[in-house]
Amino acid sequence: MGYIILESSKEENNNTLTYIKSNKRTNSHSMKYLISLYALLFSNIFLFAQDPHFSQYNNSRIYTNPAFAGTDSSLVLASGYRIQWPQINGGFKTFCFSADQNVNFLGGGVGIIIMNDNAGNGALVTNRIDISYACHLELFKHKLAMQLASSIGLFQKSIDWSKLTFGDQIDERRGFVYNTNEYQGLSSKSNIDFSFGLLVYNNNFYGGFSAHHLTEPDEGLLGGPSKLPLKLTVHAGANLSFGKKNIILSPNILIMRQQDFQMFLAGVNLKYKWAVMGINYRNQDAFIINAGYENRFLKITYSYDYTVSQLSNKTTGGSHEIQLSWFLHYQRKACRINTIRMI
Repeated sequence: MGYIILESSKEENNNTLTYIKSNKRTNSHSMKYLISLYALLFSNIFLFAQDPHFSQYNNSRIYTNPAFAGTDSSLVLASGYRIQWPQINGGFKTFCFSADQNVNFLGGGVGIIIMNDNAGNGALVTNRIDISYACHLELFKHKLAMQLASSIGLFQKSIDWSKLTFGDQIDERRGFVYNTNEYQGLSSKSNIDFSFGLLVYNNNFYGGFSAHHLTEPDEGLLGGPSKLPLKLTVHAGANLSFGKKNIILSPNILIMRQQDFQMFLAGVNLKYKWAVMGINYRNQDAFIINAGYENRFLKITYSYDYTVSQLSNKTTGGSHEIQLSWFLHYQRKACRINTIRMI
């Protein structure tokens, strides 16, 4: 009898297959992909969950840190779509929409995020909505600003058991032909979630900290508890202007930890008049290049993640991401507060 060894490791935004070994070749290349999907999904369920993330985190700012709510000088509507590893059974597809604005009579910014995360062509789906408020404080005679934010969210995770395959369904010659006797748990699970954020900035520099899933809510689908682990993020960056502000250089860094998974992302973005471009590196995982267009009212950027981990870019197909932001009612607020727009 052939044997299959599955070993999972944490890469990008989900548990992933490090390697597949067998002492006999499977019937087809597609069977490896089916087994890969099994590993991708069930390492996520049985071990621990990890949040999806965007490579262009500066364009999904209140998803990164709720304290960014209201820090622009306009109402910001933003949407992002990411396809990660499309060659592995459709990979992971994440859509996020957000809106935020400073509200004078509330003394800070408010924001809302709606997100859908789809793994394995709909086998595992997460939907959530988060509402945040960021209290704004002006310090040192308006030379520095600070925002303290809290966020409350509602999420639902659901699984389509009919789209999954199990080891007891495999015939070594004919592939997946048997019915499974594996236990199938809940089809969906909902819960409430809480987050916190801190941001300090002026017109040129910013830095912040966020803590998501403060209560580590249960999202288990197998009957027993399975906590959504606390996620801690530290980030910083700058907008450095040159040549009468026709050129803006923006170095940035982000460090994130969620249980056993750690991510270090660093790079630089450049804006020249309306053109935006940049390069980033995520530790032992991917190089990220991005390019786009930005004016006072609109920003659209595309990025591609070139995989450099053990999975290889040929196996995964990399990752594609597009971000679109609208800046409405572009004007300085009536009260004097610091605002910042990341490149």
